[in-house]
Amino acid sequence: MATSRTLYDILGVPQEASPDAIRKAYKRKALQTHPDKLPPNAPDYQRRLAEAHFRDACAAFDILSDPAKRRVYDNGLNFIRGRAQHEVDQGRLARERAEWARQSELRQKERMRARTEEMRAASQKHQETLLKAEMRYREKMQMLEEQLRRSKERSRKAGQPVPQASPVVTVTVNSPMVKTQTFVSSSETNVPSEETFVSSEDILKEMRKVNPEWEARRQAAMRRQTERTNSQDGIRVR
Repeated sequence: MATSRTLYDILGVPQEASPDAIRKAYKRKALQTHPDKLPPNAPDYQRRLAEAHFRDACAAFDILSDPAKRRVYDNGLNFIRGRAQHEVDQGRLARERAEWARQSELRQKERMRARTEEMRAASQKHQETLLKAEMRYREKMQMLEEQLRRSKERSRKAGQPVPQASPVVTVTVNSPMVKTQTFVSSSETNVPSEETFVSSEDILKEMRKVNPEWEARRQAAMRRQTERTNSQDGIRVR
């Protein structure tokens, strides 16, 4: 309806035209479209078309020449134009919202992709760290076995009895890379105490590096034991 012809379009004047301009436009339009202006031998369709144009000009002038009718017509025309503009604005806003949603979805996917890459890189780095820890652990175990072998060799050369197989201590490392390992306890072997002590301490350090949670639990247990001891002695630990 916003694109259809209005009464002002029929007379060829703007909407803010004065009453005098509307009257002059009507006279000019009536002279152009009056059926009597046609030649006597004009076809019927031309005469009917001229009559329709003349009736439109008369109807337009009848409404626009009356201030009350023109005011009502202008209000309706402005309402129709405003509704049409509102629909245009709503369509534009809908397209903008759809574009914003699409861009937001693309940004979300990009963030998820970057986050996935970060998690993959962190997991790979963690696996590499565990692998290095496992390799260091195996090297320490090989050093301990080598010390035990040398100790047996020295005992054999000195004519001393070769130490019997001693009990083994099973150490479980909570790691997907490091499986359950066993090493010889130094309590019942003839390995020199100083060398054995150093190797055991190194192994414990490596185990703490591989499994920080185990070290945290150990520290918490030691604190609880200290608090219980102090509470029994009547000392409040703050």
